Formats: sequence, C-alpha cells, structure tokens
Amino acid sequence: MSRILLAAVLALGLSACSDDPDEVTPDSGTSITDAGTDAGTGVDAGTDAGTDAGTDAGTGSSHGSGKLACSRTATVSTDAGTLSYCVAQVGATEVKIIEPKQGIVAEPMRLAIYLHGDGAGTYNGSNPRSLFTHGGWTYGHNTLYVTALAPNKCAWWVKPEHTDCPREGVPLTERDLEGKNAAELVALIEALRKGWDIQDGPILFGGSSGGSIQLTASFLPRYGDRYPGVYALSCGGEKPWSGSMNWDASNAALRAGTKFYFTYGDQDYLLQDIQAAEAYLTGLQFPVNDKVIPGAVHCDFDQVGRVTEVWNEATAQ
Repeated sequence: MSRILLAAVLALGLSACSDDPDEVTPDSGTSITDAGTDAGTGVDAGTDAGTDAGTDAGTGSSHGSGKLACSRTATVSTDAGTLSYCVAQVGATEVKIIEPKQGIVAEPMRLAIYLHGDGAGTYNGSNPRSLFTHGGWTYGHNTLYVTALAPNKCAWWVKPEHTDCPREGVPLTERDLEGKNAAELVALIEALRKGWDIQDGPILFGGSSGGSIQLTASFLPRYGDRYPGVYALSCGGEKPWSGSMNWDASNAALRAGTKFYFTYGDQDYLLQDIQAAEAYLTGLQFPVNDKVIPGAVHCDFDQVGRVTEVWNEATAQ
C-alpha cells in the first residue's frame, strides 16, 4: 500500500504502529524495579551529525571510556537474571542501557540499539519488553544494549516537535523528512562510542514498526555508509523517503558489513511498503533476508523477541 493510500486509513494504519496492541504478556517472574536517582545527570553527546565517524566494518574499536552519567538506575528481570540498567540522556534522546557481563572476552564489545514502535510501549510501558527481552541476550554476548526513546517520546518516524501520537494515527505530513531523528541517532552512537570501547564492526540495529521505518527510510540513506549494521526489522520498513541514498551504495566497500532481516505478516497493512524496501535494497546488492508469518497482521507475532533471534543468528560463529 502506498503511503498516500495509507493516509486514508490512519485509524487502521499508523495507529497500529503502536507497541500497545502487539505487546506479549511477560512471564509472571518478569519485573522492573526502580533503584532511585543517581547523582549523575544526562550527557549531551556534543557531536555534530556531520562529523565523520571514521568507522570501518570489522576493524578496530572506539577506545572510549567513562560511560554516560545516569539520571537514575533500576533493575530488570531477564533470562540472564536480575540486571541493572542506567537511564541516561543524549541530546533529545533518552536511553536505557544494560552493560554486558564483565570478563566474557578481552576484546571490545559490540553495540546493539533498538528503536520502538509508535506509542513507545516496549520502552516505557508497564512492562518495557525491550529491556527484559533483549537485555538477557546482550548481557551474555559481550554487547552493550541500548533501547532508545524517540525525541518526541512516542514515534521515531515523526518530527521531533510533533509530540502527540494518538491511537488513531499521526498524519503522514508529520514525517521527519529533514532527518532530525536520524541525526539524534548519530549523536547517540557517537556518545556511546566515546563512553565505552565499542567495536568498529557492524552495529546491531533493531526496530519495530515505526522504528523499522526510521532505520530504513531515514537513517540508512543518510548514514549507512558510516555505520555498517545488522538490521533486525520487525513489521516495518520503507524505501528512502528522499528517493535515493545520500552515499554511493554501488561501492561494495561502503556496503560491507550491512545486511537486512525483515520479519512481517503476509496480512500486514504495511506489506507493500516492506516488500518495496526489500526489493530496493536487494537491487543495491545488500544481503536481504525475510521471514513472512502466514496470516499475521501488523506486528501479530513476537516482534521484540524476533529482534534477538536475528541478532543471535547474525553473530553466531
């Protein structure tokens, strides 16, 4: 379905990007405990989005140290046990961070970043699934985990100044065509690289619905050459909003390390957009994988858990 036609069905459309309808009730043992306020304060990345990151897939690391200051800390129950997480601020983006288990390997750690769907239920709902679903895996796989709240607090594909994301949907005229959210994501990556020793190899990106759309339609076209990544995209994805890449995707060296995993239902109202994105990326000779769930509508599967499955598959030795 084209984005123009989607505007006519917002009640069934963009509102369905919300995390709320597709939440999977966690096991009774899952809990989030606030540990109070840390004396630290949020840190602005201080990094301009136009600054060259200087990353090459598979070589070197950032040699960062000092971490980010936490505005507060808390704990979350995961498959790896009860883990602590830090809430921090980078520019306009709030994040929750789980560090990997210390001493797993001597080498620098990977970086994993997850972008929620509209409504941010998997980030800040009563049971923020991104923390306890992804955090247990990253903790045991030498990976710094970051789940990031959209600058407008509700939708990654929407302009940061548009702060109202009702269930009936946001008009398509409010898409972040200027790439402000993509620039915020760059600032976040750079702040994390300054705070921890992060591998220069592919970042593990994850997205659900609107988060997947942001990654494929805005972030990738602008910054995909600077930040190679494994993209675990659940129930969402679009071709670049600008109509093309801002970098030379015909250069195999710039594509190196980047691959895409799409997962969606064959009854998803975003089906045509997702498949158009797959075809576009395949045409640019990116590795593209997909898993189609028969009979499933929008996010009608464990779209958060699927991100972990992809990361595990993509990093298996």
